Amino acid sequence: MPVRSLLTVLAIVVATLLAAFFAFVGYHKAFASLAELAQHRVWTLALPEWAGRAVGWSELLLAAVLLGFALPRLRLWAAGAALLLIINQCVAAAVHWSSGEGDALPQNAVLVLLLGLVGLVAWLQQKPMGETS
Repeated sequence: MPVRSLLTVLAIVVATLLAAFFAFVGYHKAFASLAELAQHRVWTLALPEWAGRAVGWSELLLAAVLLGFALPRLRLWAAGAALLLIINQCVAAAVHWSSGEGDALPQNAVLVLLLGLVGLVAWLQQKPMGETS
């Protein structure tokens, strides 16, 4: 199997697992009580409640878009979702750091690396403008 195909399969698996993760945490941020969110040290508690809920909904939406990586015509959309989730994780890391929750930073770093892999593979697989085959 060529390296490009292996990278594609790996990225599909990673994108699917990331989608499951962000669907779970997004659902939690969108619907859980503030008390429950506080028990899990959810970073969005540093935001107004409406903004934290919006982050949860955005994570749910972006998780669905990440699933599009499995379809070649939707890979750039998935790469865009990965980029937005990288920004999300950078903000989360900044909030964790400023709150003295440095133990959360390795999770943010791993998620950024995995999201970067998905985005990079999608970008590398795009055909140059005008190429049809």
